[in-house]
Amino acid sequence: MKITDFALVFIAIIIPFMLVLYINITFTIKAEEMELYYQTVLNSALDDAAYEMKQVESQDKQIDYGYSDKLNKKINVNAQVGVDSFFETLYNTFGVKGNEAGESYLNLFVPAVAVIEYDGVRVSKNETVTGEDGLSITQRVLKPKRYFTYTYSIVRNGGEYSYVQGIASDNVSSVHTIEFTMDSFVTHRGYDYASNEEIDVESFYLEDSKNNKNLVIGVYDTESKNKLMNEIISSLKDIRPSIISNVVASELSYAVNENNYYARQSGVIYSFNFPATTQDELYNMVDGVGIVAFMQGISVGNKYLNTKAFGVSSLGNTTRYYFTAPITDSQIQMNLYHKDTNCPEYRLSRISDMSPRYATSKQEAATSETTGTQSGVKKTFRGFYPCPICNP
Repeated sequence: MKITDFALVFIAIIIPFMLVLYINITFTIKAEEMELYYQTVLNSALDDAAYEMKQVESQDKQIDYGYSDKLNKKINVNAQVGVDSFFETLYNTFGVKGNEAGESYLNLFVPAVAVIEYDGVRVSKNETVTGEDGLSITQRVLKPKRYFTYTYSIVRNGGEYSYVQGIASDNVSSVHTIEFTMDSFVTHRGYDYASNEEIDVESFYLEDSKNNKNLVIGVYDTESKNKLMNEIISSLKDIRPSIISNVVASELSYAVNENNYYARQSGVIYSFNFPATTQDELYNMVDGVGIVAFMQGISVGNKYLNTKAFGVSSLGNTTRYYFTAPITDSQIQMNLYHKDTNCPEYRLSRISDMSPRYATSKQEAATSETTGTQSGVKKTFRGFYPCPICNP
């Protein structure tokens, strides 16, 4: 066989391999580019949602927030506003806004969105509902809040008291249910078997010794009570992050698995699932109020988009709108609210003893009534306008 024949045989063998390799590399690069694109879209939608939720946040004035020294975590948001904003961004990005069929189809590839609130989680998922015409339709539904709940029991063995996770079956002195939040503030309820009565529902910080005595109801020995109190508080603080992440993961996992039913009805063959790795990621992410979503099942190159395209966008510190009242040197002769304490108009016109000093929403700021001392006279100020300098 001539050398040219060997060359032709070699070329005939190697070219198909090179073509396959080239195609695989091309598809891999394309897949990585598309995955990065979808991750960017997802993050952008989450950022928009977090921003919109933050605009309608408000604080619960019935509770003293200062005890935990973590004001940024006590945020109340409108979950529906966040979910609506998230999907509006997605619909606009993919060009299906206003196209009911297109929106519904895109929904299938976002099996669940979770709004993680201060004291619980709400999940938006696909669900069958009855329309106004009496027919069943599939649409996104924001489910009721699932609280971050944990139960423990205090048991007595002889003269010794101890506590165990869950509801004990023997020697039970009392059963306690804790609803956790993003800090050490909890809501407590339970049952005292010694007196055969419900324990009053109360909310308090775990460290608040004036109000946390219900944690050890059912223990009547002072020394045992003090010892057990310290153990329970320490244990509750340690277990809180895992309880929160487990509740969020459980709600998301259920919604994702349920999404397979609706996907199959629409001809989507991808099997949606919630992987354990994402639950591990959640443990590190759920440390504040925010919104979580992921996309799954979209074809990208030579594979499908999976839950690695996972995003979380947490809300930062609570927005505060600070009040000022005009003085002679003020550039603007109106009561104002400011988003920035470095605003020159705020620094010029601020009143040191104004109470309250700020509001936590624009609506509240506009209608607030405050008091303060100006030129040695105690005054009341009503109605505030957005500062045109710092533009809140």
